Amino acid sequence: MYQFGHAIWWYGAPMALLSFIEANDLSGKQVYLFCSHGTGGLAGSVDDIEDALPDSAVLSDNVFDVYEEEASESQSGILSWLSDLGY
Repeated sequence: MYQFGHAIWWYGAPMALLSFIEANDLSGKQVYLFCSHGTGGLAGSVDDIEDALPDSAVLSDNVFDVYEEEASESQSGILSWLSDLGY
């Protein structure tokens, strides 16, 4: 299982994350996502990552996301999300 954390850049996944994905074979792996964002929400970031990982299970129905201005107050949400994942 892999967990990728990122911020949304111009309504999509950041190039640094997509470059990491391209450089590593994650075939058959489960991938969970968490991110911070501004007013555009998740935008196209999940689609970007799913497209980059066609042979992985991107669990897009369980993405933890937080609005940038609420990030400092998101500890309980993060802990709940991790608990749901079995941590």
